[in-house]
Amino acid sequence: MAPKISAPPQPAYPFTGSGIRLRPVTEADAPAVNAYRSLAEVARYLPHPPHTMADTRLTVASMASQSELSTPGQWLDLAVEHGDSAEAVGEVLLKWDAANPQRGEIGFVFSPCVQGRGIAFAACTAALDIAFNHFGWHRVEGICDDRNDKSAALMTRLGMRLEATFVEADWSKGEWITLRHYAVLKREWQARA
Repeated sequence: MAPKISAPPQPAYPFTGSGIRLRPVTEADAPAVNAYRSLAEVARYLPHPPHTMADTRLTVASMASQSELSTPGQWLDLAVEHGDSAEAVGEVLLKWDAANPQRGEIGFVFSPCVQGRGIAFAACTAALDIAFNHFGWHRVEGICDDRNDKSAALMTRLGMRLEATFVEADWSKGEWITLRHYAVLKREWQARA
């Protein structure tokens, strides 16, 4: 019989850092999320085409139903707020690995209106702080399309190392895509602080 895996300690939300706040996505976020997920330039590297409002409402309802990590394999979707506004300008996602509870994955999507302002870096830094210092993960991985230079640059800036490139490893939107796999260990993350 496999040992019971306990849910990791959850941080208090909103979780703040460098001018941003992270909090679980709620259904009220649908209009703000749709404002960027409906854009072709944003959806280009996401697993779905540009969202309609109906698509976004379904996605956000699913996100909102998981406001904390309780089961390996689950995603935690955190809305990113910036400045005085409570409107989501992006999302950072943390996935608890189903096969290894000491490992997780980070994902992210942001509105083009906040690109180049350090908001994505601050939000992902805060998410990695949650992953390592609250969830107690040993390793966090990130995956991006080989053509997605902005995501690759962000993961590199976060101190994540490129560990592998899988050529034509996934079929997405009618074509084979090459994937870059990045990772950072808890001790490496803590040494940066």
